[in-house]
Amino acid sequence: MTVHSPTLPETAETLGELRALLGDRLLTEDSILATYLSDFGRMVERRPAAVARCTSAAEVAEVVRFCRKHRIPLVPRGQAHTQTGQSTTDGGIVIDTALLNTIHEIDAEGLYADCGAGVVWRDLVKTAIDRGLVPPTLTNNLGVTVAGTTSMAGLGVASFRNGSQADNAIEIEVVTGEGEIVVCSHEKNRELFDAVRCTLGQIGIITRIKTRLRPAKPNVRQYSLVYDDLGAFMADAKKVMDGTTFASMGGICSPAPLGFRRIGEGMEPGVGVVGFGHWIFPMFLTIEFGPGEEPDDDRVLAELTPYRHAHTEDSSLFDFCQRMEPMFAIWRRTGYWEHTHPWMETILPWDGAQEYVEMILANLPPAALGLGGHVLLWPSRTDCSEVPYFMHPGGEYVLGWGVLGGMPKEPAHIYQAYLQNLDFASELSIHQFGGKRYLSGYITFDSAERWALHYGDQWEPLKVAKKKYDPDGILAPGFIVWE
Repeated sequence: MTVHSPTLPETAETLGELRALLGDRLLTEDSILATYLSDFGRMVERRPAAVARCTSAAEVAEVVRFCRKHRIPLVPRGQAHTQTGQSTTDGGIVIDTALLNTIHEIDAEGLYADCGAGVVWRDLVKTAIDRGLVPPTLTNNLGVTVAGTTSMAGLGVASFRNGSQADNAIEIEVVTGEGEIVVCSHEKNRELFDAVRCTLGQIGIITRIKTRLRPAKPNVRQYSLVYDDLGAFMADAKKVMDGTTFASMGGICSPAPLGFRRIGEGMEPGVGVVGFGHWIFPMFLTIEFGPGEEPDDDRVLAELTPYRHAHTEDSSLFDFCQRMEPMFAIWRRTGYWEHTHPWMETILPWDGAQEYVEMILANLPPAALGLGGHVLLWPSRTDCSEVPYFMHPGGEYVLGWGVLGGMPKEPAHIYQAYLQNLDFASELSIHQFGGKRYLSGYITFDSAERWALHYGDQWEPLKVAKKKYDPDGILAPGFIVWE
């Protein structure tokens, strides 16, 4: 399945139709197109011919039909928080969903929100919390769109209980690659409903979503626990996942540099080598509560065995949901936000996860993360997710792990060495430990065989869905290799 990729002049000559439809919401100015060249990763640049800022599913459908008629690639784009150009296109059309940003309904009885694709989670959270509700699963970054995360998966600190954000979609309005507007759900057009979630805009363009809400209490108590052993962290994580006490659980791998070791011709801070350094593993747990319902700290933590209970913090639910905003502000001030972000996240089988993580950390110097970078730990059960194309290793439990660095491209030899190390960590997780990559990050799968390995038994059904709903292959080409 291939699509003709026209040159920029060829595409520009055909844009009159779209100009008549969208007027000044069809953007072709060089200065504006330059802001759509890349994504948060800042590693891949592709120059679109135009950006279409649509205000309805009908307009999106018109743009899709236009692109199908002229064999022009197109890609949907929300906040572009991907890291390998997943929301970019060469010589094609970007559909910017920013104007599809209406929260159409908050249904307190039905426990759902009906949102346009471009609604940012932060706005939905604020609106829902004012009504005593909250989305069951939230990513750490609330500045991304409901359609963007639903088309990726959308994982967060409550996923071990509530699944991904894709799991919490109840009904989705989709524009297919044929330019048809279809409403789908578990009960209606189920094949498309399954195919459009977690497939990165390859099957259709999401224009509207009904997503679940749950009743929420106004306050959150967060416990910060420190583990000096990953095995102990994982043992307690299982206790948390099997119990009902805690609403959320997250973790990180935090380096404690203690010295230097020789790397090639130079010296750098060393971690994981006896006498040079050590990693610790903070765990963050929360309980929601109302007035007069403050948790008994000793009782709720009684079964857990951290190295240290470091801190307890109370906050409003909204402040907890946007707890990363101060960190993002620091990233912007220090320049981390403007660096490249080759994030490598993988989901590991539980039984081999400790061996893998300890092996990689032993050779990961803290300086490799760049200023502001961090290493995630994400324990989860697998029975909380049913989306067919969200790939994970299976088993009762999995451990998500990710290196989230921010790297300048210079000096080039250090930057390239970092990417090579990420490639090694990715390949090791897949081939030796049976892991599955999370597809928003730094992905270097360059053949249909590599994608077939990722999707496993779901590869053939996904190819069938691609051909059925995007028969000309115009949607988001350049990422998944189909043949």
